[in-house]
This record gives sequence, structure tokens and C-alpha cells, in this order.
Amino acid sequence: MKKLLLVAITCFAVKMANAQSVSFTDLLNLTSMSNTQAHDFMISKGFKQDGTQSFGGKVFDQYKSGRTPDKTEMMYVGQGSKTPNGNTKRDVSYTTIQNADLDNLLAQAKKSTLTLIFQGADVNKNIFRFDNSLFRATISVAFDKKSGAVDVSQKENAGN
Repeated sequence: MKKLLLVAITCFAVKMANAQSVSFTDLLNLTSMSNTQAHDFMISKGFKQDGTQSFGGKVFDQYKSGRTPDKTEMMYVGQGSKTPNGNTKRDVSYTTIQNADLDNLLAQAKKSTLTLIFQGADVNKNIFRFDNSLFRATISVAFDKKSGAVDVSQKENAGN
């Protein structure tokens, strides 16, 4: 009986170690959190702040996953800005080299309230664009499935 319990606990621990850090819903929710909420959320998910980056004139807080060395995940959380109605909006980008994480996030996006509006490819990757009245999301997966990204933003007029 003790061996069975030990095997069950070991299997659970391995599964948790390999589970993705964030869900597609988490990425959507991050777009409307305050700066403090977004930071605390990222820390609670096992990410460590790793400075800032600028992309296209926007400043992003950079977070690196602390799960395991081979699970390279990065999150870029844009600086929040206030909408006319007082809500916060920000851009969020997630990158990973884990094929399973990309497949899971793509499956979650397809089951979400967002609609797949474009599926295509460029020279390096497959591209999936999702949209609804509040959000837009782009998921890109390298042809070799060794890297990919999920970019999520709240629409300009969301919640107004």
C-alpha cells in the first residue's frame, strides 16, 4: 500500500513539474490587472522579474519562469494604461520552447470565447489570430514546434 501511495505521489509531482505555468485565461486576465496585481500574479505562478524590455516604443516588465532550467518560458507584461472609463489595459506576451505548452494554449484558445479569425503561416511559423469584442490574441508556433509565442491585448474600446 505504501508503494502505491509513493508511486501516486511521484506521478503527481512529475505531472505538476511539467505543467504549463499559465493558461490562456490567465493571459487574458493579465491584460486588465493593475501593475501590482500583475506583478504579484506572475510571482505566484513561479516567474521571477528579470528587468524590462522595450518593443515598438512600449515598455514591458520581463519575467522568466523558475520551473526548471529546460523549461524556458518568458512573459512580457506591458505597462498598464488607464482607459477612459478607469479600467487598466496592457499588452501581454508569453514565449516558450515547450511544444506541449504551445499545444495546450492553442487548444485553450480554440475553446475560449475568442473566435479564430485567421490561420496561416509565414516563412518560419504557423500563425493563429483570435478575436472577440474585448480581446485580440495571436499564437505563433515555429514549424519545428521548438518555439512559439502568445500575444494578447485588450482592445482599445473594451469596456467603454
